[in-house]
Amino acid sequence: MAKKSIGKFLVKAGALKFGEFTLKSGRKSPYFVNTGIICEGKEFLELCEFIAGKIEGMGGCDVVYGPAYKGIPLAVGVAIALSKKGKRVYWLFNRKEEKAHGDRGVFVGHLPAPGERVVLVDDVFTTGGTKYENVDLLKGIGVKLKAVVVAVDREEEGDTSGSAVREFSGKTGVPVESVATISEIFEELRGKDVSEEVYARFLKYRDEYGAKED
Repeated sequence: MAKKSIGKFLVKAGALKFGEFTLKSGRKSPYFVNTGIICEGKEFLELCEFIAGKIEGMGGCDVVYGPAYKGIPLAVGVAIALSKKGKRVYWLFNRKEEKAHGDRGVFVGHLPAPGERVVLVDDVFTTGGTKYENVDLLKGIGVKLKAVVVAVDREEEGDTSGSAVREFSGKTGVPVESVATISEIFEELRGKDVSEEVYARFLKYRDEYGAKED
């Protein structure tokens, strides 16, 4: 059986779009990845299976953590996808604001025991902004992440180094893994779902804002 393509899947699901998009950074990007629109059960499970497959290839984990808000369903879905493979896997996510009653605190789900392997999941890695915050949040309860695993690495440049991913790993000590890089996706889709015009705009954007070799 041929290996499934996350690029083709994202295009079919409408989660990878081409055009002109203004990012939080103010940069004008010729593409945009938003897995938040994948809210139909079968499609969402397929997305989670891509990420679960990556985690399984890294030796697995015990707890899947998702940062609020888009990371919450991902954490639950990926934990289920891993559990379907016979693994006992828990989910955990954070609240934006600490709750003072009922199930109090910032976290919801399984609080990791010492030695349990925790992986943070998210849809994309751009600059790592919210991921820095969540690494610190988890360190506050004694959790050392095994890795951050995302569906797509946008391969953006960092503030102080040539790569936002390398910068993040250097500052936090947490490796970043992706199901696919945006370059891999564009190369695969070129001439099919990606026209030569769109591909040329992608190359221009990558030359200007993409990760550079240190």
